[in-house]
Amino acid sequence: MRWQSHSMQLATPSRQFWNWGPLIFSGFYFLPLVNTWHKVSTFNLIMQVVIYLVFVGLYAVALYQRGARVFPILVLMFSVCSIGSFFTYGTHSMFGFIAYFCGFSFLFPFNLLMLALLLAVVGINAVLILPEISYFYLGPAGLLSIGLFAFGWMEQRERVHRKKEKQSQEQLEQLAAIAERERIARDLHDVLGHSLASIALKAELANKLLLSNQTERAQSESAQVAQLARELLSEVREAVSGLKAKGLRAEVDSTESLLKSKAIDVEIELDEVALNAKQETTLAMVLREATTNIIKHSSAQHVSLKLWQEQNNVHFQISDNGTCQLLKFGNGLNGIKERVEALAGDINLSTGKNVTMTVRLPV
Repeated sequence: MRWQSHSMQLATPSRQFWNWGPLIFSGFYFLPLVNTWHKVSTFNLIMQVVIYLVFVGLYAVALYQRGARVFPILVLMFSVCSIGSFFTYGTHSMFGFIAYFCGFSFLFPFNLLMLALLLAVVGINAVLILPEISYFYLGPAGLLSIGLFAFGWMEQRERVHRKKEKQSQEQLEQLAAIAERERIARDLHDVLGHSLASIALKAELANKLLLSNQTERAQSESAQVAQLARELLSEVREAVSGLKAKGLRAEVDSTESLLKSKAIDVEIELDEVALNAKQETTLAMVLREATTNIIKHSSAQHVSLKLWQEQNNVHFQISDNGTCQLLKFGNGLNGIKERVEALAGDINLSTGKNVTMTVRLPV
């Protein structure tokens, strides 16, 4: 039923009250006991409590199910409410919770079919199980279900809208980063072209002056060459500081070329993952530091690069078959560790048959 649902779960970590707060209204389930307390048997009372607890448990499970995975939980909730109707007509207050899930978890028009199924179950319960009070049972259950279904549907549309806005913002950030890198590259080309041409001309002039024994003028030209070189170095440093924000794919290509030049075999498995510009840049810097360590400190002959996504986490793994007796965090590793942790991620380093670094970033 993938085409009939989305991948969102109803529960949100930042809104715990709204995850569990609606259960306050489930207290209406016990409202009929106010008038029928003296008539209810002990067995009936126990069953009402058991049914309520089972329903709340299923609600808790359904909160954290994504898309179509919530469907079997809702079927169980349907069944529990139907069975509960044999013991109390208070179950009419429970169907609204199911309707909210129907509106939120499924796409149009399948969510409307789910609502129609729910109302049909309510009608069957009213006619077959509670015929004496069918209208009293059917009315509140139907109105609550339709109303909460609408709220669930609106919540789905709002979250989809927020998700699209976030994706658009991330795309804008990535495009801005790419545009900035291209601008810096153009500036760097212009700076190098002009300055290096000037340095070459003055160096040639200084050489000619020396050959013609014009020492003072040659020294003056040499001093100007040194000054131009210092100015160029400063300009290059400013430009390179912007170029360091390199894309992960470009960094992988550069790493592959570098390692192969050192006679190191490279295996690459990169899945399509959801990364924003900051996360991609951070992983590129992780790869750069790991590559430096492999070349300097490892006798590896094989390096493996893997990138994949599991639900809300992206994993980037760099593994080599070099030997390492003791792992120490120097300035380089501490630097990338801080960058990863700033993005709420973590780094795991392990040794054994292979030396493996695995980075996890939430997305």
